[in-house]
Amino acid sequence: MNRFPLAGKTVLVTRAKEQALALSKLIRRQGGEAIEIPLLAFQPSTDTEKLDLAIEDIANYQWLIFTSANGVRFFMERYNMIHQNKVKLPVSIAVVGKKTEAALTHYQIKADLIPTDYVAEGLVDALAGIVSSGDRILLARGNLGRKVLNDELVRLGALVDDITVYETVCPKSAKADLQKVLLAQTQIDYVTFTSSSTVSHYIEILKQLQSDGILFQPKIACIGPIAARTAKDFGLIVNIIPPTYTIEALVEQLVFDTKEENTR
Repeated sequence: MNRFPLAGKTVLVTRAKEQALALSKLIRRQGGEAIEIPLLAFQPSTDTEKLDLAIEDIANYQWLIFTSANGVRFFMERYNMIHQNKVKLPVSIAVVGKKTEAALTHYQIKADLIPTDYVAEGLVDALAGIVSSGDRILLARGNLGRKVLNDELVRLGALVDDITVYETVCPKSAKADLQKVLLAQTQIDYVTFTSSSTVSHYIEILKQLQSDGILFQPKIACIGPIAARTAKDFGLIVNIIPPTYTIEALVEQLVFDTKEENTR
């Protein structure tokens, strides 16, 4: 018996290029083959006027909220460009998730609030007893951020500036890259999704491939309930959702599923 539980399994990694390696390493460590076809790419927002005004007024906000590592990166790049790396952030900072927190530490910044539940609702619950009516909150995130966070913060009485600091796009080469893999008769056992955006882009490409007569039916593994809900809304059957919304837990569930499959 092979001591590597994912031996013989091929897993499609759909994360952005700069994020894919960490997940691929975990898969390969368990003996699986990871095929990286990024279905996400990130670029700075083309509309910087609102962001620049918010940065200049940052000391008048009570909270700055980041929901992703990309939000941190693109905000801080713009912030440091304006202030030439000289002015520290004079505001309390809340983040969703350990990866977002880790991105902050790259800039020698410590988060003041990290909810235990790594989704927007968890952050709202954590802020519910802290935010006062009339508090100004700067929400720095991508163009596809969920509306629920803004709405719930407003319900708490906060004055929210929801500003796009980066844009999420589908790489132009994604369809051709996936098509090449499938035409080479590569068996893909699992497709992993770490965001709703990857699901949406996957569906767009899948429809195009199906119209070309290219079909495949992998198991679907989503990192958390938000991506899973998007997948289900598109009609996909979600086979795997880890109890903790991390790539480590996602791979653990791939291993568990494979072991169960082998015992049938």
